[in-house]
Formats: sequence, C-alpha cells, structure tokens
Amino acid sequence: MTHPVAKRAEPKPPTRIPAGGEGRAVPAQARSRERYERILDAATDIIAEVGYEAATTEAIAERAETSIGSVYRFFPNKLAMFQALIPRYLDKTRALFDSLVTPEALTQPWQSLVERGIDLFADFQLNEPGFRAVAMSIKLTDQLLVEGDEVNQEFARRLELTLQLQAPSLDAAQRRVVAMVVVEIVSAMLVVAFQRGPQLAPQLVAETKKAVTRYLEAYMAPRPEPAPKKSSKKSTR
Repeated sequence: MTHPVAKRAEPKPPTRIPAGGEGRAVPAQARSRERYERILDAATDIIAEVGYEAATTEAIAERAETSIGSVYRFFPNKLAMFQALIPRYLDKTRALFDSLVTPEALTQPWQSLVERGIDLFADFQLNEPGFRAVAMSIKLTDQLLVEGDEVNQEFARRLELTLQLQAPSLDAAQRRVVAMVVVEIVSAMLVVAFQRGPQLAPQLVAETKKAVTRYLEAYMAPRPEPAPKKSSKKSTR
C-alpha cells in the first residue's frame, strides 16, 4: 500500500511553547498502547519526510491506519504529538550509551571507546528518522533543549565513572569538567554534522574524533606495555 505524504508547504513561523506541553497520559492498556505507538511511528516518518509544518494529522492517521478520532483521543493537537516524540528519541540515545559503556568495553584502550562511541551516535543521528523529525523542528518547543540537557548531564556523570578507571590522576572536580567537555563537544558537533548533510558529515565526524582524542590525551593514563613473554625453550647446555 502506498502511504500518503502531506504536500510540502511554504514554512510558517512556528509557535514556540515552553517545555511540558499538554500531551495526554500514555495509555496503559495493551491494545491502546499499540495504537498510540503506531501513531507516533507514523508521525515520526511523516515529520521526517516533509517537516512539522507540512505534516497533517490526516496524513499521520492514514499512515498509522487509524481514524482521526483515535489520534485526537491520544493527542489534543499536532504539537502534543511532536512533543511525545522527544522522550522516545532520548530513550534511544540512553540505550545507545548503555550498549557502549559495558564492562568489556572498559577493558579496551580508551581511544577505541571514543572511536566507537562517536561512530555509534553519528550513525544514529544521521539515520534515525526520530532524530530527524525532532531536530528539524527544534525551534517549536523548549522541551528538547531542557530534556536534552538533562540527558547530556546524565551522560557526563556516567562518563565520570569511566574516567575514574581510565584517568586515575584526575580528582573528582577535574573528572566532572572533563566529562562535561567531552559530552558537549560530541553533542554539538554531531548536530552540526547532521545539519550540514551527508557530503560533509563524515569529515565533521572524523574531526570530532580527533578533537576529543587529543583533548583526552592530556589526562588519560598510558596503557602499560605488555610484559615480554618468557621463552619456553630450555637451555641445551
């Protein structure tokens, strides 16, 4: 079945509202929850395809294979629907961080952790429709700025624990600052890479890796060289 897409319209100045809009509670009943998630999936795709202003509630309802009445049952307006996408995106970034900072990963050289972490988040931001949907309409609401900052602070606190293992010479105050700098550099530069598009993004991601690696080199303890293996050959004397 061909999914309808709202026609691209001339952008209008969006109405900016503060964080914490008038969304309704997430349904607890399994059947209602499934329909709620389907509507958000459809909203994600359509807003990513045509932008917030051009997306229509009718197109979202048809893409979700549900009625307009069902959409309004969960969301009083399109903006409330958009706001419900933000915690979804942020939860996915938390899951990415969890997959990155594992006990096994912490035994690897810290440079590998930097490389893999930036690649993971870059791939997510460049290819995840939810991020595109949210990022393209960031000026609509303060919610992403507020909640995104909270997530960055959470990541920085967790990165401090990694630094405690990888950079034992740093005291607690230094670890806090270094972790904040790393998180904010990566967060800001990956947004820039997304905004500049696929042609320039790989170069920006590569330069972000270099910047973070060189910044951390001043603080990270060098990994000790492995001890030479003892020869198992016995003397023939």
